[in-house]
Amino acid sequence: MKKTIIIVAVVIVVGIGVYYIFSNSSYQGVPSVSVPAAQSSTAPNTTVSAPSAVNVSIKNFSFNPSALTIKIGTKVTWVNNDNVSHTIISDSGNLLNSETLSPGQSFSFTFVNPGSVGYHCKIHSTMKGTIIIEK
Repeated sequence: MKKTIIIVAVVIVVGIGVYYIFSNSSYQGVPSVSVPAAQSSTAPNTTVSAPSAVNVSIKNFSFNPSALTIKIGTKVTWVNNDNVSHTIISDSGNLLNSETLSPGQSFSFTFVNPGSVGYHCKIHSTMKGTIIIEK
């Protein structure tokens, strides 16, 4: 029963994200923070084939998946499912620059340009991830 509720919550969150992306075409990669967030069951090294929304779970001091390949226009939401605070910061530049996310909070960013973005947690430097954005 608990697993069913989590799955339904994830489907609703993803559906709302997809609706938002397609209904707001002027969105140019501005991050957003929301509280609280649903848990994700995204598999490691996931590839998203069409513009959509995908969650990255922050749990046990790691990003899951830590490597993600997406299409331009995909909204990625990092959900802090850990019991401590974390951040999402670009390895170079300032594309990703979240506030400190307390447990249950999330940070979202829609990628509008192709390339590769490495990121990490500013608080816990061993936490690292990569997103590859394809056309």
